[in-house]
Amino acid sequence: MYLDKYEERMLRGDYGDVIAKAMQVIVKVGEVLKADRLVEIETAHIAGVSYLTIGDPGLEYLEDLAGSGARFHVFTTVNPVGIDIANNWGIDEKFVRKQWDIINALRSMGASLWLTCAPYEYMRLRPRTYHAWAESNAVAYINAVYDAWTEKLPGPFVVLSALVGRVPRYGLYTIESRIPTHVVKVNQDKALDNPLIAGLIGKRIAEVVGDGKPYLIIKSNSNAIIKQLLASYATYSPHAFMIIGDLTPNYRNYLSMADKPEVIELDVSEVMKDAVVREGDFDAVFLGCPHYGIEEITAVINYVGGKGWRRATKPVYIATTPFVLKQLDPNIVSKLRESNIHLVLSTCPVVSPFLKSVDVNRVSVESVKQMYYLPKMVGINYVSCYGIECLDAVFNG
Repeated sequence: MYLDKYEERMLRGDYGDVIAKAMQVIVKVGEVLKADRLVEIETAHIAGVSYLTIGDPGLEYLEDLAGSGARFHVFTTVNPVGIDIANNWGIDEKFVRKQWDIINALRSMGASLWLTCAPYEYMRLRPRTYHAWAESNAVAYINAVYDAWTEKLPGPFVVLSALVGRVPRYGLYTIESRIPTHVVKVNQDKALDNPLIAGLIGKRIAEVVGDGKPYLIIKSNSNAIIKQLLASYATYSPHAFMIIGDLTPNYRNYLSMADKPEVIELDVSEVMKDAVVREGDFDAVFLGCPHYGIEEITAVINYVGGKGWRRATKPVYIATTPFVLKQLDPNIVSKLRESNIHLVLSTCPVVSPFLKSVDVNRVSVESVKQMYYLPKMVGINYVSCYGIECLDAVFNG
């Protein structure tokens, strides 16, 4: 595999043992993947940072790197952690302390502690630039919405890539692997506006395309809807890559390169029969997978305001970021809290003991990604709800 002079110096140890060891791993992986060279990345996004998922071994790995003086070479953001950084919500003190140790190790290496699974909401990436991202929904989003190039990478590998600013050139880092193999047409009467249906469509696309590369034809006017579709697709897809017609930069070029792609038509009414949809009682509503941005939060505020700021009969928890909180009038945040709607910052119920700590065992959710992970990761059951209609059950009773 070709290395330029700077990469050779890193591998040789001219910039220290940590950089040399990171390069050794990256070069070895590149050789296994038959990469012809390394490419320089502009950003990195690290996943697998909750103490719930990485435990003491992961903490020790990060602390060892930080203690050795390791520093990230590129702009590096971080996924949600296992705690709300502004409210412990009764989570065990030992867990909270260990989680802060992980956060501090990442901070000392130079990470920007956005602690969100949707960093793409707060940055604009240039088309056909290289990145090293680990969070699946974010990988799908920047490939599809920005035409920014990244594979779905393991979290520890992204840490090493961020240290040296390089990844092997393979897979989705090559134009050959980004050419559509399928054209998926969604038959719909109107623009898609429902998060649950969007998620079911994403899941179905992953199932029918398999390891193929879909070119999606769909009508939607909402970024929030595209987020849900891509998050679900990435959950079930081995690579989290698709092109969306009229949205992805260079989408016409991609379609022109496709050689007799298979055409698949999806009917929304059939997609809605998916077995993951469940009904029943629940303890709370949880929204924000992926993290809610200002678009989704504004919709909630308008809904509750339209109900006269009544108090929800069951708690509503919304995962979001401090970026969104700072954009909101503090009086609105207080009114939401009085209405039994709580903003949960910088965490995700899939990687946190949060729900169990507030005595929630069954949640009402709109996110197909959550439906996949909640039972597996934290033993929480779910019922399904349709976007903003999730709130009807706790405000119309």
